[in-house]
Formats: sequence, C-alpha cells, structure tokens
Amino acid sequence: MSAGGGILLVCTANRARSPMAQLMLARLLPAAPEGIRLRSAGTRAHEGEPVTRQALQVLEARGFDAASFRSRPLTAELVAWADLVLCAERAHRGDVVRLLPRAHRKTFTLAQAARLLSVAELPDRGADSVPALAEALAAARGILPQSVDDDIDDPAGGTMADYERAADRIAAATRAVAGALRRS
Repeated sequence: MSAGGGILLVCTANRARSPMAQLMLARLLPAAPEGIRLRSAGTRAHEGEPVTRQALQVLEARGFDAASFRSRPLTAELVAWADLVLCAERAHRGDVVRLLPRAHRKTFTLAQAARLLSVAELPDRGADSVPALAEALAAARGILPQSVDDDIDDPAGGTMADYERAADRIAAATRAVAGALRRS
C-alpha cells in the first residue's frame, strides 16, 4: 500500500450507498495525504451494473457525475487490498470479516467510524495515513459500543426521500472521515 492507503466502501448491491460514499469521499480528499485510493463493492453486487436511477438523481443534484460508475462484488482480495473498510451496515461488516477474518480491526460502518472519531486519539496533525486512522478507530471501538445508529438504511425500493436521507447521513460521515485524514 502506498503512504496514503486504500479505503473500501461496502454496501449491499454497490448501486447506491457505497457509490455515494466513494464519490463524496473522493471530493473531500484532494487535500489529504497523497496515495489515498478509494474503491467500493457490494456484498450481493453483480458486476457492471450502474447506480440506481434514484441514486443517480440524488448524486446529480449534489453535483456528482455517477453515470459511468459500475458495481463490483465484494471479494476477499478487495478486503485484503484495503487498509480501512467502511460499510453501510453492521451486517456488511460481518460479511467482510467472514470473507477475511483478520479484517476485523480495520472494518467499521461508515457512521460508526464518524462516531468513533469523537473519542479516537489521533495525533495532533490528524491521521497521516489510512492505516493510522484505522488503528485509531480500532482503539476507540471499545469506548463506544456498536449501535443501531451505525447503520445507514438501504434506500432501495424506497422513495426519493429515503435516498436523500441516506445521502445526508453518508455526506455527514464522509466529512468526518475526510476531516480526520486531512487535519494538519
């Protein structure tokens, strides 16, 4: 892994929540340490599908171009590639760890990671790499136990308001994660 590290974003189909998170985080990280790479995948994804129509509309309204995005299934190789795995739901975290048990220390839900940052001990300059952030989050995990609030509800099959709610939660959590990575 390069100095920055790799972040894997995971949801179910890789057609709404994880693409939203990937795009939002990418926009927030230009000032972050060089070498940070982002990928996303789905625990039940089919290779090559576009984001949902509703996710595309929500992303376009926020200034993102997701027209060329294509889904990919979650694999043990992707999990091994990542220095930090951020999932939409606690169930996805379980799927990741079942694929690669040693990933338990680097795998969190996105909302959980944002919440843990309130108690994580980061160096004064912030996390200077993705592995450093994952380690700080793992150390903080014992302070704040998992919560149902750590899940970002799946908007699939729901209304546009459901997609907007998911996007709002993802935006807030990605801001927190990006802020920890680019703090100087």
